Amino acid sequence: QTSCGSRSGGLVCKTVKLAMSLLNRSRILRSALAQSKPRRGGGGFGSPKDHEPKWIEDWTANRREGKDTLDWFFRAFNSTGIYEVFLKSSPRFYGFMVWSAIIGGYCWSRMWDHIWNYVNQGMLYAHCPYVYPIPDDDE
Repeated sequence: QTSCGSRSGGLVCKTVKLAMSLLNRSRILRSALAQSKPRRGGGGFGSPKDHEPKWIEDWTANRREGKDTLDWFFRAFNSTGIYEVFLKSSPRFYGFMVWSAIIGGYCWSRMWDHIWNYVNQGMLYAHCPYVYPIPDDDE
């Protein structure tokens, strides 16, 4: 028996081994298997240290600072630190959303109460002062 498994497959196995040895020596295969860019930091495929394709690196390098029409808003938002404190972590993000909804809902309700009060000034029960009748003197 041969190292490839069966006697009838020996010729096929030898042919495959010969073809692989020739391909290993070929310049085309070696250049195809060579890395296109050395890996930074020694990370393997898919690791955080693995480099991105060139078009992605070029795209992320373009920060568009000063080019957007809302650049003033982005600068103001980033200077507040809201993202770093509240929005970066999932539990803090959900807590921020819940508490913002509670406080925002309360403020929204109070705003409309004040508008209702202003529009209906003098027509609401709270606006009509109770005048106590003069007590009768029985004596």
